[in-house]
Amino acid sequence: MNRSKKMTKQFTYPIHLSVLLGLFLITIGNCKLTRSSHKPKEPEIQIQFLSKDYEETKSIPSSLFDRKDLLFLLAELSKNEDPSMRFISTNRTEEIMEVNGIRNSWDAGWVVYVNGERIDSVQMKKGVKVGPNDQIQIRFETVERVFGRPIP
Repeated sequence: MNRSKKMTKQFTYPIHLSVLLGLFLITIGNCKLTRSSHKPKEPEIQIQFLSKDYEETKSIPSSLFDRKDLLFLLAELSKNEDPSMRFISTNRTEEIMEVNGIRNSWDAGWVVYVNGERIDSVQMKKGVKVGPNDQIQIRFETVERVFGRPIP
């Protein structure tokens, strides 16, 4: 009888150790799954289009420190027709003429804002660098025009 108690003790120790090791591995596995499901969001450049009939935000993947030309980003979106856009270009200016069928008129047009600052068509042509930390809005609003060009 004494011998059977010794044998039982010998078998219970490895069983307890196996159970503890199994619980430890399950806990580690759950921690890894939780971490991988909460990956940090990749930085994106967001461009918001606003009018009374149309509102949409487009996200473009970017690295945190990468700055891209806004006109190039808009041209890429236009190429994919997401949203559909038309531009008017001269030697000195670049202007958005239409977004998703909403066209500029003599008294209203698409106006670009970066971080609350209005960007005119000359600045657009020269190039405006934007990154994930910039707030970009393209709004359809009332504009004054002289010889067809909007007045800043």
